[in-house]
Amino acid sequence: MKRITLFAVCAIILISLCAGCAGEKEDVIALSINDIRTDPLSFVGEIALTGINVGLYQPDPTIFFLMDTEELMACLDMQCGVFQLPVIYTGSDPMPDLADEVVIVGSWVKYEEDGQSVDIFGATSIDVKRNIMSILTGGA
Repeated sequence: MKRITLFAVCAIILISLCAGCAGEKEDVIALSINDIRTDPLSFVGEIALTGINVGLYQPDPTIFFLMDTEELMACLDMQCGVFQLPVIYTGSDPMPDLADEVVIVGSWVKYEEDGQSVDIFGATSIDVKRNIMSILTGGA
């Protein structure tokens, strides 16, 4: 009988903790661009990524490219990235400006262009953290 009571008390505590956590909004833990670089498509389902917008795709204004934040801060050149992740976004948040550090949430989607289909990261939300253009240009 004591085991059942102990089990019930533990279950109530666990449920209370989970219910309390559900009501709180916590910062999303985002992977860096370099975290996914070696095998991006192995990350399935919805994930959060962080990086810096280093360019727009001219033929399609809904596509931008993210570079790893640490890599960019080390070289201070938006063209030095070994891997730049193409991201498509058609949501209601504003598109990020050049040099915006962002956290995006989304998953892999098929993108069709000129009869070709490629996998691209489809962002469902964008959260701009800061703009680092002044750092890149040597400003204060």
